[in-house]
Amino acid sequence: MIDTSATVLTVARKRSLDEGPVLREAIMDASADLFYERGFGATSIRDIADAVGISSSTMYHHFTNKQDILHACVARFMTEFVAATVPILKDPTRSPTERVREMVRLHLEISDDRRSELLVGNPIRHALNPEQQKEGIALQQAYHDAVRDAIRDGTARGEFAAVDPEITTMAVLDMLNGVREWYRADGTLSRDEVIGMYTEIVFKVLR
Repeated sequence: MIDTSATVLTVARKRSLDEGPVLREAIMDASADLFYERGFGATSIRDIADAVGISSSTMYHHFTNKQDILHACVARFMTEFVAATVPILKDPTRSPTERVREMVRLHLEISDDRRSELLVGNPIRHALNPEQQKEGIALQQAYHDAVRDAIRDGTARGEFAAVDPEITTMAVLDMLNGVREWYRADGTLSRDEVIGMYTEIVFKVLR
């Protein structure tokens, strides 16, 4: 009988080395979907490995444990979300109204396009250790501050009438975050319709 175990192990290690960054991304993508569908506690390392088509040992070449994967998913999403939104919110060539309008669109589109990654972060954030939580909170704060500063700038210019920009920012972001809880692509409203309605509501709040 031919012992194939060594061959399988060699192939797994070779794939881990050859496809390092790509495989890491695939692991995070599969994990986000499984955490979203099954819950963090009900998803095992074996489940994730099977979804990616690799061995559990190959998984450990990239992540120490399941918590490490969760942290990577949250950090990737938040880093890319901030990179997409904050430069627009700080763009001095655009009026505050233009910045906020674009922020609303991006917030809702990204939240919908990457729903599983986003929902990974909030309901089960307690699964992260304090240092990991701190990193995520810092990224959230960077976005919050950029929105607040755009609202504050708009108020100073007379485009908005926010008596308290800090409270107004929290109200606007809570409202936008709530959309992901109920919006579905097969619902009665298209995504563009939802974006249009929420943009109008946001500006009613600001003005």
